[in-house]
Amino acid sequence: MGKVPVSLIVDDGGIVNMSHFHQLHVAHDLTIPVAFARKFAGICRKNGIKGKFSVVPIPAGLGRIDGVVQQVPAREVRAMIDLIHREIEPNFSLTPEILTHFLAYDPLHCSSRHLFEDTYFEKLSANEIADYVALALKILVNVGLKPTGVTSPWMCGGSNENNYARGIGMAFRRVLNAPKCFYFLHCLDEIKRPTLMCDTPETGQVVTIPANTDDAFWKSQRPNPLSSAIRQVKAGIDAILTRDGKRGVARDLFEQNLPISLLSHWQSLYADGRAIGLDALDELTLRINRTFGDRIEWQTFEEMSC
Repeated sequence: MGKVPVSLIVDDGGIVNMSHFHQLHVAHDLTIPVAFARKFAGICRKNGIKGKFSVVPIPAGLGRIDGVVQQVPAREVRAMIDLIHREIEPNFSLTPEILTHFLAYDPLHCSSRHLFEDTYFEKLSANEIADYVALALKILVNVGLKPTGVTSPWMCGGSNENNYARGIGMAFRRVLNAPKCFYFLHCLDEIKRPTLMCDTPETGQVVTIPANTDDAFWKSQRPNPLSSAIRQVKAGIDAILTRDGKRGVARDLFEQNLPISLLSHWQSLYADGRAIGLDALDELTLRINRTFGDRIEWQTFEEMSC
């Protein structure tokens, strides 16, 4: 049996805290500071963490990160992009999380549509999806990042997956002339391994890569009070792997020779400035490394798709 691949999924990345818009009834911070991203990158280097990191190109419809993002100073946008490029991209496959992770974007009028991206994608053709994804790829390329896959906001594309996979491949062919790409959509369902979804001259090879754990850090955020947040996040990482390494989802996946793909969100690691999730990630990945040693291999999503 070869080494079991391990990978960290970070959704909703970038300067804007997407929970600020997804949970309007809760007082979430609007932005996630560069200092936090630097601390995250340091923990990843220390623990040898690799994975997939998404960047939202037009976060919540506030504006393009290669232009002006309303409510966020331009220097903060640029500083976050620069840090992602220097300190995160070397060990993570970068993806756009489609365009806004919010209301669907109308590029013709540079405005928002009256439905969310996951609903908008339900009836799109492969060509229409390719146009939409191509813009997301171009924005990341414009700011100096190199995307190698796509992340689905919510379950975007799930009910239209044949067109979704084809459209993503067509977009990568068009923008980056890439022979291969991946997307992240599936979580805790029947797809447990990287799976080839299409392979044609028009699309290249398009692979879907799933998450095999839930986000153990999600409860770190407000409105959870500090003590409750710490307790619930501790229970979350224990469910993935106990301190002694004998029980948990990661142990079960390892025994089945399945990828240990750990789901997280940028805002759940940040925890509204409390960094409860990030501290727990440090502990969880130390447990994984200590328990499985050289029987595992941390991989980017690009590496996992090979």
